[in-house]
Amino acid sequence: MKTIEISEIALLLENYDRTEAPLILTRNGQPIAALFSIEDIDIETLSLSVNPKFIKILEESRKSQKEEGIIFLEDIVE
Repeated sequence: MKTIEISEIALLLENYDRTEAPLILTRNGQPIAALFSIEDIDIETLSLSVNPKFIKILEESRKSQKEEGIIFLEDIVE
């Protein structure tokens, strides 16, 4: 396992403007992680934004609204 000291990351981020897009970390040209500021984000919002089940509920609700014009509560509550 390779580790990196937090001080090395701090040096990397020193010149990074956190208001820009996330900083994407890659391995062999493939994205493996994203670093972004969470200064103005509460932990619940962050957790929901990466929760596959919640994302699926949102996608299904948007699809239903687009196709039918309405969202039924039973479509989003299990």
